[in-house]
Amino acid sequence: MVKLNNFIIDASPLENYHVAQSFKVLLIPKNNMLDQLSPEEYRLVRRRMIETILATDMAQHGKELSTLKTKIDTFDIKDGEYVERMIFEGNVSKTYENQQAVISMCVHCADLSNPAKKEAVNKIWIDLVFKEFFKQGDDEIKLGLKPTQLCDRNDTNINKSQIGFINFAVKPAYDALMQFIPEISPYMNVIKENLKRFENLVIEEAKEKEKNKKSPKNKRK
Repeated sequence: MVKLNNFIIDASPLENYHVAQSFKVLLIPKNNMLDQLSPEEYRLVRRRMIETILATDMAQHGKELSTLKTKIDTFDIKDGEYVERMIFEGNVSKTYENQQAVISMCVHCADLSNPAKKEAVNKIWIDLVFKEFFKQGDDEIKLGLKPTQLCDRNDTNINKSQIGFINFAVKPAYDALMQFIPEISPYMNVIKENLKRFENLVIEEAKEKEKNKKSPKNKRK
């Protein structure tokens, strides 16, 4: 990412692409579900869509989470209480900002929702994600580049990566959003189940590695 005359370029390229494609789809008349909106309503929806999609960039994770936590503390929100006064009361500019913080986190949590899925579905998505990651790593190595983190198939522990992903990104995001929407607590329970499963798998891997070290076959070597 670089700056040019105070403009940031090459920032959130994937998310910006998604924004562009979304509005490209809406240019097709049969797809344009916004065509009945007034110009003012359209500008509002467009702004919401852009800000929400850009907030899914993991580079913005810390900022978005910090913003929401600050609002939780400021309005003393817990278990869904006092949400109305945060998102409906006050001047228009401030309520827009408060509403957007919640909307952005809702979509961000949906984007991070693989660990909130039951084991069978969770495994399928992990396999697909790392198939893509490792393909990228292979291509980077062929180009003489250092593989991006988690993209080196020879130096990535998938189970450990999931523990880090849940603890760093998923669980904190769901914890914050749950203060606004307590109804998502069942998903948090699944996240905790998956976290425990990955922790147990890492323990088993360590035991197996230690067992192999002590095996007579390895001692002869």
